[in-house]
Amino acid sequence: MKNYKWALALSALVAVSACKKDDDTTVEPDPNADKVAVVLNYDFNFGADDFVLDQEYTLDSGGVVKFSLATYYLAQPVIMDDAGNSSPLSPEYLIVRPNNTSSDLGYIDPGHAHMFNVSIGVDEATNTENGANGRQPTDFTDSDHPLAPQPEGMYWSWASGYIFVKIEGEVDYEGDGTFDNVFKYHLGTNPFRKDRSTVLNLNLEKAQTLQLTMHIDYEKFLEDVNMRTEILTMSMGDQRPLAEKMMNKFDAAVSFSHGILD
Repeated sequence: MKNYKWALALSALVAVSACKKDDDTTVEPDPNADKVAVVLNYDFNFGADDFVLDQEYTLDSGGVVKFSLATYYLAQPVIMDDAGNSSPLSPEYLIVRPNNTSSDLGYIDPGHAHMFNVSIGVDEATNTENGANGRQPTDFTDSDHPLAPQPEGMYWSWASGYIFVKIEGEVDYEGDGTFDNVFKYHLGTNPFRKDRSTVLNLNLEKAQTLQLTMHIDYEKFLEDVNMRTEILTMSMGDQRPLAEKMMNKFDAAVSFSHGILD
């Protein structure tokens, strides 16, 4: 009988101890609860239509194009206040493809956000063309790093530099269902990098989300381009003037908008 009572007491003690452990469970506070999240969204279009790889789009000339590749780099996004102080965002580099919808860019402190700055391309210091801290894809052990080797081949080993924008596809001149030629725009080298600044002028409070959106209209990118003669550039030699034109056109096809999500 004594052994029975002792067993009951021991069971009760174990149960109380287990309940106490459950009650002692603490939830770690969110270190970003007092911060502002920053998200960069992507909006890709061809005129009034959504932009999708391998979809056919009609040109004003009556011809038809379809894109097989449209990839580009963004570098060093920052938010600046009205005093010129910058808050770097993370990650420092982004590689963007048409199937991307958004990128989380980390957190900033609440307060006044005056401007969003970002570069289309890779910064001169990192680009191995002549960068003081030049890197190349094989320098990165993390295969997920944007500057690591990419399936599209976003680096010229023979020119020692990253390709900032790489767009390829086919063109059907008569619109008869037969594609007659290919187009390839491989745009890079330091002078072609585009540094973009977008005025925000927003007062941000903790727990809000700053929503940035990058819009690209690929119809505008091809506007006033002769798809019979202006179809190939690797940004070097005799092809450089066309590369400059197409990089300027890509820059002109890009716009930014913003908003706040509570």
